[in-house]
Formats: sequence, structure tokens, C-alpha cells
Amino acid sequence: MSTDDVRVDVDLDAATAVLHVDDTEAGHIDMHRRHGTANAPDALVVVHTEVDDAYGGRGLAGRLVQAVFDAARAAGLPVVPRCPYARHWLGSHPDYLADVPEHDRRALGLDDPPTEEAS
Repeated sequence: MSTDDVRVDVDLDAATAVLHVDDTEAGHIDMHRRHGTANAPDALVVVHTEVDDAYGGRGLAGRLVQAVFDAARAAGLPVVPRCPYARHWLGSHPDYLADVPEHDRRALGLDDPPTEEAS
């Protein structure tokens, strides 16, 4: 399989993300939109990441999660990773921690993103 055969379609309005390999659905992310409150902003809540076993071990789940984070970031929408895999993925991609609201980072036990020291 070449990486040219992989596509991730993310629709934030419909809260869907689908992974395609050679035009065949190979995985998806279950997610929903959270409407903001006084303590928590509007956000995209990632609940579950799934890739068909036939496509396992190729890093596709990570590409799927990153596509969701990238789409949400481009739209200015925070992401809440309730999915264990998405939280694990964040451990290798700390530059995306800032996309998780502070309240949710604390609630999920995620480390704070690094801050720049003032000179």
C-alpha cells in the first residue's frame, strides 16, 4: 500500500471522520460537538478511534486522529480527546495539547503544553 492510496475525510459540521484506503472505508472516529458552558467552551469531543484489523500496524489510526485535530485547529475548534487512543497519540504529539481546553486537560490528566519563557 502506498500512502497515496490513503484519504481521510473530516466533516466538522456533521462530526464525522472517515479513513479510506483504496476508496474502501478502513476506519472512522466517533465524535460529537459539545456546546459550550461557562466552564467549558464549544469543542469537538473524540470518543472512539477505530481502524479495521486488515489495516492495522500501518500508522493509520494516528493519521486519522491527526486529520481531526488539524481540521478542528483550522476551524478554531478545541478538541476533547475522550478516546484512549487519541490521548495516547497526544503523548507523541505534544504540540497539539494546546488544542485541548485547559479545563479538559486537567479533567483528563493531560500535561499542560509547554510555555515559552519570557526573556
